[in-house]
Order: sequence, then C-alpha cells, then structure tokens
Amino acid sequence: MATEQLFVSIIVILVSARILGEIFQRIGQPPLVGELLAGLIIGPSILGLVGPSADLHVISNLAVFFLMFLAGLEMDPREIRRAGGSAIVISIIAFFIPLLAGTGTSLLFGLATVQSLFMGLLLSITAVPVSAIVLMQFGILNSRLGNTVITAAVVNDIMSLIMLSIILQIAADGGTAQLNVGDVIVSGINMAVFLGGIFLLDIILRKIAGGLRRKVEPFFKKLQTKEAAFGVLLITAIAISLIAQDIGLHFVIGTFFSGLVIYRGRIGRENFNKVYGTISAITFGFFAPIFFALIGIEFNVQSLVSAIPLFLALLGVAIVTKVAAGYIGAKIVGFSREVSLAIGFLMNGRGMVELVIASIGFGLGIIDMTLFSIAVAIGLVTTILAPLTSRPMVSSAKSKGSDAVLIKDPSSKDWQSEMA
Repeated sequence: MATEQLFVSIIVILVSARILGEIFQRIGQPPLVGELLAGLIIGPSILGLVGPSADLHVISNLAVFFLMFLAGLEMDPREIRRAGGSAIVISIIAFFIPLLAGTGTSLLFGLATVQSLFMGLLLSITAVPVSAIVLMQFGILNSRLGNTVITAAVVNDIMSLIMLSIILQIAADGGTAQLNVGDVIVSGINMAVFLGGIFLLDIILRKIAGGLRRKVEPFFKKLQTKEAAFGVLLITAIAISLIAQDIGLHFVIGTFFSGLVIYRGRIGRENFNKVYGTISAITFGFFAPIFFALIGIEFNVQSLVSAIPLFLALLGVAIVTKVAAGYIGAKIVGFSREVSLAIGFLMNGRGMVELVIASIGFGLGIIDMTLFSIAVAIGLVTTILAPLTSRPMVSSAKSKGSDAVLIKDPSSKDWQSEMA
C-alpha cells in the first residue's frame, strides 16, 4: 500500500470511528461499539471505502500492544489482594462455566478441538474496560460492588491470558493439532516460568519500593530528553514482551504483565501519571479507534449469515452461562439477589479483551473468518447488553439502600487506611 493511500485510509478510519464513537458515548454505550460499527460501514461489507491490508495489519498489532500495556497499567496488584476471596470466587466460576459450555457447544457443532477451546475462551472473557466504563456511568466504581466486579474481571482476564498461552502451544502447528498432554505440560512450564519471573520481580520491587521510588524520581528528572520516562518504560514493556514471545507465549501476555508490575507506587505518582497520560492519549486517540474499526472492516457479514445456528447457540451460551455464573458466585460470597444479578450482567460485557484475543486467533489461523465474525458479533452484542441489563438491578439495589452500592468518602479515615 502506497504511503498516500495508507494515510487516506487512516483518515477515513479515524474520522468515521471518532464520530460514531462519540455518538455511542453520548447515548451511554462504550465508544468501541461505535468504532466497530464505523469499520463495518466503511469496510467491504457495506461501503467498501477501506479494505484489509498488510500495512493496516501492522498498525493493528501496534494497537494491540498499546491496548494491553494500558490495560496492565490500569490495574494495581494491591487492589487484587484487597478484594480478597469474594472476587476470586466469582471470577473462577464466571470463567470456567462459560469456557466449558462454549467448548462443549462448539464440539457439538463439529469444530476441531483447538477451535472449540478457543471459542470457549472467548465466551469466558470479561472486559475490564467495559465494566469500568459502565460502573463509572452508574457512579458506583468505588463501591463494594464496583471493586468486586473490577477485581473479578482483572482475575478473569489474567486467567484468559494463561488459557490463551496454553491454546497457542497446542495449536503451534497452525491450529490443526488435537489435545496433547505434552503440549499442555510444555505450555504450563513456559507460563509458570514467565509468571514466576513476573511475580518475583513484583515481590522484589515491592520490597525496595521506597528506595526505588527515591532513586527513580530524581533519575527521570535529570534526563533532559522530553518524555524520557515514557521511553524507558516503553523499552521495558517491549523487552518483557519479546521475552514472552521467545519462550513460546504471545507477546501480548508479556505486554499485559509488564504494565501490571508498573504502578504509581513504583516510579512515583508524578512519573506514573505523566506516562499513563501519554500512553492513554496515544492509545485512545489513535490506536484504539483504528484497531476496533479494523475489526469491523474485517468482519464478514456473509460468513456470519451462513453460520446463524452456530452464532445463536454460542451467543445464548455466552449470555446465559456468564450471567448465571456471575450470579451464582456472587450469591455464594453473600451478595443480595439484586446485587448478584447486577454482578452477573456486568460480567457479561466482553468488549476489548475478547476482540484482541479473537484478532490474535484469526491472525494465527486458529479460527477462520466465520468464527472470527461470530466472535466479533458476540463481543458487540454482549458489550451493548452489559449496561442495559445491569442498570435496573443497580437501581433496585440503590433504592433498597444496599451497602454494596454505597460510595466510600475519599476523605474518611477508613478509606485512607485502605489506600495506604
């Protein structure tokens, strides 16, 4: 693709994605829904203004890197520990029930084992950004319900990445391999070594957090080049991503965890906020709209129409199992009926993470165009349903005065002690 043609394509994608993203934001939906629809409209399915290309694929991979790095930066390991067992119980149930049900349903429709596992994985995902956006719109992000949902979604996404690494090992020959105990063992060892290294790094950084911060902050201040902190942390993320890639994992796994171990307590609030602001601006201002629009461009309506029974079956399984699993998990840990239903509906939003993993599977040939289109459609539908279905339950919980939706006062001593 010539440079001029590439720039024209980027302009068309950005303008359409930003306009529809803004429209959907204003009507209470995540912008990515509008960006997906923008790609569908300008792509081969409708207007045919922009089509898939090798150059746009490179930009898409860069977008995946920045999206997952930002997702890692948004998470604080301390918040995962604070949420305790409640969020973990909900996350485990809400992950494995859809995974098993989705895999079984796919096998019944004649899909290969690896494809069935991959589709089950896509159904098991809960997107942290979607949950966060919905909770912020409801004004309960800092409530017990909000903290539980976000932490459960974080743990869910981490399990999704671990499962992704296992599937990638099983499908190392192009996606046609059947389950092999040896592949699973190798994948497990690779993931254990990588995660062990990440957690060891996290422990070391936690032990020296105070001294490290006192050394890092002056170091970044002495650097004369503009956005030096951004460059240093970006190099670190790329290096960890390459390590993950070299040991047989996908680079996105390394990218996510590199962001996870970098938070404001490590490098200082000022440095973190500056880096986060830069990455957020690059990601949501440029890469994210292009990435989601490109998924819409690659979306093939005809292939979805030809597989309506499979799509409807997987969509039904995705919604029913995720909502039911979230509800069951929430009830087990003691939430009320309304709050448990709200958690189930909020966990049903898939959004960004599912689309990123679906694009990885499609790019590696694990799933074909039909399954990719089904995955995109399921992600689109469940992302739209999450706020619509959870809103009545949240409103009911508020009207009954449930403490699960009460917002803690940031100035209170209890809140300050929790954040210390």
